[in-house]
Amino acid sequence: MIPAMPAALHVVSAGNGPLLLFIHGSAADHATWTIQLNSPLRERFTLVAYDRRGSGKSASPERFWTIEDHADDAAELLTSLQAPAAPRPIVVGSSFGSVVALDLARRFGSLLGGLVLIEPPMAASDLVPPIPLGFLQHYDELAATQGGPQAAEFFLRTVLGDAAYEKMPRMFQERSKSQYAAIRTDSEALGRYRPRYELLRGCMVPTLLLGGERSAPYFRPTLQALAAVLPDAELVVVPSAGHMLHAEASRKFSDLVTAFAAGLAAHPRTGVIR
Repeated sequence: MIPAMPAALHVVSAGNGPLLLFIHGSAADHATWTIQLNSPLRERFTLVAYDRRGSGKSASPERFWTIEDHADDAAELLTSLQAPAAPRPIVVGSSFGSVVALDLARRFGSLLGGLVLIEPPMAASDLVPPIPLGFLQHYDELAATQGGPQAAEFFLRTVLGDAAYEKMPRMFQERSKSQYAAIRTDSEALGRYRPRYELLRGCMVPTLLLGGERSAPYFRPTLQALAAVLPDAELVVVPSAGHMLHAEASRKFSDLVTAFAAGLAAHPRTGVIR
């Protein structure tokens, strides 16, 4: 049973056609998909992006929220958007958003036609801590002594790498650092979450796994672990791109998503968990 949506979500859309839902990562909001929302993808798909609870213009519940809460939100949103008899949607998640998308597929697979995951920041095994030991403690110490934005910068440099962070336009740096509270909540949620790799063997949702050639090396083992357990998955490493590959290599990203969708249309799968 899909729970009622516990938070009002800010949603934007563009285009016309089968539904393509984008879920953003940490230190971001729906605007991270601006290139896609204004790309030729809108000629093929109805593109929908939203601010996850606690990010951007979406409401922030008073209690702590988990990966599962975010996935419940996405399931309710999909249910409200999906037209009767329309092809089942493709869900695209970036970073933390890809963990949300993966949990969505694991628990609500019958809603999905396909899944695109960009470098989920999870461990490659349920036996390994999903975030580095001491990360949250150091984050909190920085926030207490130097302020939230400095803690957020530490997070961004850890995830993106120093070189990629320095290449970010100053406006985007400042915008991302202003979301230090949401980054802290996301990081704790990720620390509590376990992918349940063995259960993922029963997730039949066709999946495109994407990695960046220049991304931090710790993302690749997770992508390989997912490719090994998901029954219908393909792993593609995008040349000359990093963790934000949907922005850094937007044309290649759009081509990959379009080809993936075309393959699903030509050879539809069940998209269910068994």
